[in-house]
Amino acid sequence: MSLKRLVDCKWLVDQVTKGAVNKQGLRVLDCTFKPAPKPDPAVFKSTYYGQWDKLMNKPSDHKAEFSKAHIPGAVHANLDDAMYPSKTERFALYPPELFEEYVQRLGLNQGDHIVVYDRGMNGGMMWAAKFWWLFKTYGHDNVSVLNGGFHAWKKGNYPVSSEVVQLPKGDWKANLRSDLNVTFEELTKKQDDGRDLIDKADEVNFLDARKKEQFHGEEDTGLDPYMVNGSYIPGFINVPVNQLVDSNGLLKSPEEIKTYASSKGFREGKPIITSCNTGIQASLLAFALTLVDAQYPIRLYNGSLKEMEVRAPQRISAGA
Repeated sequence: MSLKRLVDCKWLVDQVTKGAVNKQGLRVLDCTFKPAPKPDPAVFKSTYYGQWDKLMNKPSDHKAEFSKAHIPGAVHANLDDAMYPSKTERFALYPPELFEEYVQRLGLNQGDHIVVYDRGMNGGMMWAAKFWWLFKTYGHDNVSVLNGGFHAWKKGNYPVSSEVVQLPKGDWKANLRSDLNVTFEELTKKQDDGRDLIDKADEVNFLDARKKEQFHGEEDTGLDPYMVNGSYIPGFINVPVNQLVDSNGLLKSPEEIKTYASSKGFREGKPIITSCNTGIQASLLAFALTLVDAQYPIRLYNGSLKEMEVRAPQRISAGA
């Protein structure tokens, strides 16, 4: 099936109605997720890391919500399974062979067109966009986000199901692309001129996707005030992703997204690095910008501010 980065409910219900889901190379992933405190990395490593039967059968609020109602034929994709808590990151990337095993257990195959959605913040697309970025990171580009997520689906009175589908193991393959994610080491490595990458905000669009109140320290930032003395990294500009979703919970048009980002300081022609607290909102911002121009050179700082808080808290020194 041909790729559209953003699909609407009318298109997807047509696929559901004609029986294309799970039968014609089309897979639908419900990425519903309920955030919880970061698990202890050492406990996770010894108890769950790579132990898929145990991990994927672990009960959770998001799995329970999915089980009650979801788009017919959808399979639940759990971010707590797809990523793991490391010492410095809430959601760290697995080695490709482990992520591959997880995706195969979801029942996905190499040639599938994958549609992702959720039912949380930012129009039911925030967690879905993280999976969009994950698949892109591991070499699978044929992924679409459902505009408006499950909220839009229910608003349209489209069919829902409580049947939990168990697909046979797939043959999906991971091919890790290191060019799509920027690391803490790359951001902070001193270059020949004595500056690191963060010091070069004049050459790079450093975009912080959090809501403006968090960026400016006007409400709880999720950062530890005993570790940092600010609410953002100097040189980063705030492009709140919640402002890219309209009152109906749908993504605004590419023209509106571009105009808004430009009004906040985004400069075309320069590389883009998106961030937030844990790399989630940053993924939706990256997705929205690809709708403006698929050729934008976008990278994501997956560890984002919570990793910076642990590894270089002095860099978070503005806004509060």
